[in-house]
Amino acid sequence: MSGIAARPQRMSTGAAVVRVIVTLVMFLVVFITFLIAPLVALGIGFLVYLVWRSRGTRPARPADPTGSSPKSASGFGAGAS
Repeated sequence: MSGIAARPQRMSTGAAVVRVIVTLVMFLVVFITFLIAPLVALGIGFLVYLVWRSRGTRPARPADPTGSSPKSASGFGAGAS
């Protein structure tokens, strides 16, 4: 081995600034993606909920023309009377 040590190459100031900016941009892209992704998933889920709910609704029945409907003696809550 010779007595001359290899000097490590140094980065120029411009290259260092570019490297810092690129690192910050990459961090922001990943960070913002992880913040926005749950909001997008919730929005898509809400839209699916609205579509399913609108398909499940039935049109209202027309009102009874006589004004009163006979009471049923069977079914839930009919009791023993």
